[in-house]
Amino acid sequence: MLAPFLKSLKWSAVRTPSVDAWTIDRNWNRAEGERLLKAHQYEDAEPYLEEAVADAERNGTSAAKRVRLRAQLADVQRRTGKLSEAEANLRKAIQVAAGSSDSAGYLLCLDSLADVFFAQGNYDAAEKVSQEGVRIESTLPHPDPVRMARRVHRLGMSRYQEGQPGDAIAALKKGLQLHEQAYGAEHEETIRVLSELGAIYRAEGLHREAQECLRRSLRFHENTFGADDSRAIHDLHQLAGSLEESGDMEAAAHEYERVMDMKHRALGRDMDEIGEMQFSLASLYMGWGTYPRARELLLECIGTFRRTAGPRLAVAYEMLAQVEEFSGRFHDAVRELDRAGRVWEKCGNRNTELAANLEYRAELLDQLRRKREAAWLRERAATLTRAAGA
Repeated sequence: MLAPFLKSLKWSAVRTPSVDAWTIDRNWNRAEGERLLKAHQYEDAEPYLEEAVADAERNGTSAAKRVRLRAQLADVQRRTGKLSEAEANLRKAIQVAAGSSDSAGYLLCLDSLADVFFAQGNYDAAEKVSQEGVRIESTLPHPDPVRMARRVHRLGMSRYQEGQPGDAIAALKKGLQLHEQAYGAEHEETIRVLSELGAIYRAEGLHREAQECLRRSLRFHENTFGADDSRAIHDLHQLAGSLEESGDMEAAAHEYERVMDMKHRALGRDMDEIGEMQFSLASLYMGWGTYPRARELLLECIGTFRRTAGPRLAVAYEMLAQVEEFSGRFHDAVRELDRAGRVWEKCGNRNTELAANLEYRAELLDQLRRKREAAWLRERAATLTRAAGA
């Protein structure tokens, strides 16, 4: 019973064609490069993909495979900041795709080249290449909805970077619509586009539209990744800023407080951004006359700003001085202004700011009937003002 089985094994072994060593190496380089690329280990992937491209060129691999290998290599190079090398690889791949009538490969390389141009800051070229991709894709019998959605979004972002907000927003809205059709309304990619559009609406002063986008993206990010996720924090920060800029100060303060609470939990010791937010929120509370909360926030951000000192520490001391003055504590206000003045002196080339600080201190000293000190501070301020104007 075993004889036929053994005979078949011998026959199989004899008849199995041998695989050339270069073929094994070529497949290994490609497979390993693709594996590392998929794992986002871009620097490790690059040498394997470079060797795979070289093997493909030497051994007559099909045009379609050569195009895609170069596109993968260019993707790795773009992600590691080698933009010139990525552009050169894509231009070669585009030539191969055009020569072999590989429309899918041609479009793939056009999209990758647009990404490279965008990363280079060459937004005009990124726009033109994206437009060409849209034009070609629309002529195909079965356009790829995902590629078209990404392409239109990139077109809008390129126009925005070029300073064409009107045309940019129209393209970005279309890109969002295409993402919803391709991925669904509650997909991570769709929400990423929605969040970017919300931030642009805010920057353009379109706050109703901004808040609508940002509330939706915030809800998705909180529900999907948690309130401490960086994407949720970004949405909330943008939303709070839009509310502040549109005049809804009470809602803005509420959202800012939420952002600070999230950042405290998410960032740990990285407190600089929290300090900036505490300062902004203190300004809001000052505007409403809510001085106790403004004082609390200023004391907290001053504790953060002390680590690096500089102008923002001086300004925070001066705002705290205003809070003390408005609360009727003039002696405390003078003390905070004195601290601010010492910081300005260490900043260098800040005569104008230091002179304003001295004038403010002199006004408070007048109210405290300390006329001699006030006069001396005004003389110093005048000297600094003359020096600044010289």
